[in-house]
Amino acid sequence: MLETYFVLIQQVLALITLILGGALIIFIYDAYRMVRQPTLLYFTAGLFVLVIGIVLPDIAAIADPAETLTYWSAVISRILAIIGIGVMIFAVLRG
Repeated sequence: MLETYFVLIQQVLALITLILGGALIIFIYDAYRMVRQPTLLYFTAGLFVLVIGIVLPDIAAIADPAETLTYWSAVISRILAIIGIGVMIFAVLRG
């Protein structure tokens, strides 16, 4: 019973993360359209990859709760988070 609530809470938090991340991406992209600075575009791409990486294990758990998929989704999630943060650091240093 407790596991059911835990999964539901994770899914709700993943949805909130996607909504807030998407809103932030839209705001940064709108700023890019105003100033046309490539740094903001790189930062937006990095943030997109980061947000997808954050919620990937939750999406995989909804799709198929098999143990192998759960393990690999966690690994790929970390890789995407590292790539997203790396792109964002590149954007800031390039700025």
